[in-house]
Amino acid sequence: MSFLDSLTYDFHTMLDVRSSLGYATATDKNTLPPFIEYCGKNHPDAECITKGMVDGWLAIHPYRSERTQSIFISLLRHYTKFLRSLGKESFIPDENYTIRHERYRPYIYNDEELSALFKTMDEIPPYHRAPGRENVIPVLFRMIYCCGMRPSEPLRLRLEDVDLKTGDIYIRQSKKNRDRHIIMSEDMRHLCIKYSFLAGKREWFFQKWNGGPFPTGWMTNQFHLCWRMSGLAKRGNPRPYDLRHVFATMNMMRWIDEGKDVMALLPYLSTYMGHGDFKSTLYYIHLLPERLRKSAGIDWKQFSPIFGEGASNEED
Repeated sequence: MSFLDSLTYDFHTMLDVRSSLGYATATDKNTLPPFIEYCGKNHPDAECITKGMVDGWLAIHPYRSERTQSIFISLLRHYTKFLRSLGKESFIPDENYTIRHERYRPYIYNDEELSALFKTMDEIPPYHRAPGRENVIPVLFRMIYCCGMRPSEPLRLRLEDVDLKTGDIYIRQSKKNRDRHIIMSEDMRHLCIKYSFLAGKREWFFQKWNGGPFPTGWMTNQFHLCWRMSGLAKRGNPRPYDLRHVFATMNMMRWIDEGKDVMALLPYLSTYMGHGDFKSTLYYIHLLPERLRKSAGIDWKQFSPIFGEGASNEED
């Protein structure tokens, strides 16, 4: 029996035992099989689950929050304890086990990449399993990019949250349950008007064919599909969230080119983007090209104490 088959067999045996004792097993079934498959495929000659396997899994499959990671570790602990009860050596993560991840460095698109990416989005063909996606995708990703929105924010917009006459967008209970209003550019407003006409009567501004909002997973998959179709090579790991990063850095670059006081304008950018901490906005200065970071428009001495503490992790 292969290592993968052995792990899978023991996993189902554990589920049977836990079910017979009255424990719910649905979360185990959804959470552990991908890890078991990873171990079997990447370590086919192994005889037991090791700490290195768990470290490797978490390094390439980071969970979105500490809570979801802790749930995985808790379920894994039950599984590896069960393996131990069968006399099979296995690493059992304790309650303090975790793995530190390097901070993700945003992917800053260049002009050629943005042009190719949005051209592909504009030409995305219809797909029978996703009716209307050819209308949604060009507008959805432009809204993230042009308005500096978090990718989940346009997905939660109701029809009444977008005022097509004034360009006002009302973002409800975004990060840390904060509401805010932002204003679209005229080009974006006109694009939304055209899209809204095609989309017709609905509850959500971007409404799925089943009547509900689009899930973030679908949006992410469409983004990666468009990237592959564009023929662009990856310099890193581009994500929809990086369109928000580009919005911030491009605004700063424009202010510098126009000779404006970047430090005086940063609070406005911070409010527009919905940052709860001003350091989240200051973080973007580190992403500017070196020649611009040295610009006289940025007072490094004034903010060196803040930068000295380390940049904020801007998934904010």
